[in-house]
Amino acid sequence: MRLGLYADGFNPYTLSSRSYSIWPVVVTPYNLPPEMCMTTPFMFLTCVIPGPKNPKNKIDVYFPSLVDELKELWDVQVETYDISTGHTFQMKAALMWTINDFPAYEMLSGWSTNRQLACPVCMKQKRL
Repeated sequence: MRLGLYADGFNPYTLSSRSYSIWPVVVTPYNLPPEMCMTTPFMFLTCVIPGPKNPKNKIDVYFPSLVDELKELWDVQVETYDISTGHTFQMKAALMWTINDFPAYEMLSGWSTNRQLACPVCMKQKRL
């Protein structure tokens, strides 16, 4: 199973001056037909990171259980029931990519997007 992870923060109190940050982290399977990949029944909320500010470089403290489960799905595999065939099989899963904006990308990967080598693709500085 190919998985994608996406995370982005928002302020749930947009109509007030209250500063707060919520970061939902969602995992979705990508080995489904395209019209099903990003639909609600196949989007799995893995954690919600609340706080007065965004988690910045401390975001990794929220991911140990998710990382452990992904490792188990890759290394150990999990017996899974296929309803279409009526049989069980050993399922492996891998996190293929993340989908996020540059500030979230910086937090998730640790790659700085606002200083030297800001672009992770071309490895060049950000233009001003």
